[in-house]
Amino acid sequence: MTKRFGKDEINAVIKTINKASLLSGYTNKFLGSELLQKFEKEFARFHNCKYGISVNSGTSALFVSQLAAGVKNNTKVAVPSITFTSTTSQVIASGGIPDFTDIDPESYCMDFDFKNNAKIVIPVHLLGHPCNYDMIKKMKEHKIFVIEDCAQAMGAKQKNKMVGSMGDCGIFSFQETKHITTLGEGGIIVTNNEEFAEKCRSIRNHGEYYKDDNNVGFNFRLTDAQAAFGLVQLKRLPNILKSFRKNASYIMKNLPEIISPPVIPKNIDHSFLILGCKYDKKKAGISREKFLEKLTKNRKKFLVNEQISDIKGLNFRPGKIISVGYKTTQYNIPFYRKYRPKNKALNAEDFIKNSFFLDIHRWRTQTEIDEELKILHITSQQIK
Repeated sequence: MTKRFGKDEINAVIKTINKASLLSGYTNKFLGSELLQKFEKEFARFHNCKYGISVNSGTSALFVSQLAAGVKNNTKVAVPSITFTSTTSQVIASGGIPDFTDIDPESYCMDFDFKNNAKIVIPVHLLGHPCNYDMIKKMKEHKIFVIEDCAQAMGAKQKNKMVGSMGDCGIFSFQETKHITTLGEGGIIVTNNEEFAEKCRSIRNHGEYYKDDNNVGFNFRLTDAQAAFGLVQLKRLPNILKSFRKNASYIMKNLPEIISPPVIPKNIDHSFLILGCKYDKKKAGISREKFLEKLTKNRKKFLVNEQISDIKGLNFRPGKIISVGYKTTQYNIPFYRKYRPKNKALNAEDFIKNSFFLDIHRWRTQTEIDEELKILHITSQQIK
């Protein structure tokens, strides 16, 4: 594994702690310290947006952005059937009702039906693949408020349009499994709408008290130490993206025939949080689960020192994941079943049956990648 963090991040955090008279830049400033505001501006600028509102997680970013957009009292919010739980959970937390859409069979991103009467939509740029920009543009033409979930797609583009700048706002996550992190957790909302940005800032930091707002506010603040760490990470982001793209391209060209790489059109700059492949059971002759069982045994040398996770038996170590990916559609998660659509999302259902997630391209050396590919090929031969 290559190092994700270095002395620059550590020194930035130490400098912030040593220099600060107050560890929270918000103690005497409503908008946070100058350092934190610098991080917000620079991250927003990277994604071609004017305003950044940092928060303590991507989940909080989804919650804050929906409250600022006016979600309340059973507002219908369209979300894709394939995504991480927070996309859906924060619709409910905001007072809305999730309305599940199908996905595009190639990008795995939202396929929105414009017969849908939802006035707020959260398209998810899944695994690093941007959603269809023309779809988002059409949403805005139909006066639909668009909250882009960019948690998995930092730095991705379609038609040279950066994620986060396509809709009304975009949310990002700095959780440690993402492209860059702010000391393990964190998030941000980006937008070009100043009024919306102000609403988000008030919701983030007790606007009912500090600004006499008529809406309740919360504490979703990011610390100065996190912002300092994030600023150094942000400088590394172009090289991180370059590395992910180079390694992913190499892997996609060298996969065994039972694993199909993702389809990536020429007008897409994928950010490759995960390589969302498909498993061909017919060619393999055995189930995906049986193949993964054999593969995991063959990969033992890479996994032997990893901690056992207590989160549904999963280990989320970035750069070492090979798995089925999402095990169910969102509407089949027990808590969300009451919101099931009348008709199944057929592309989403197919995705669940055949998806094969590879994360062997991030923070791995070329030697390690070659070894991982060799093990994949050996395992695919062993099952025949």
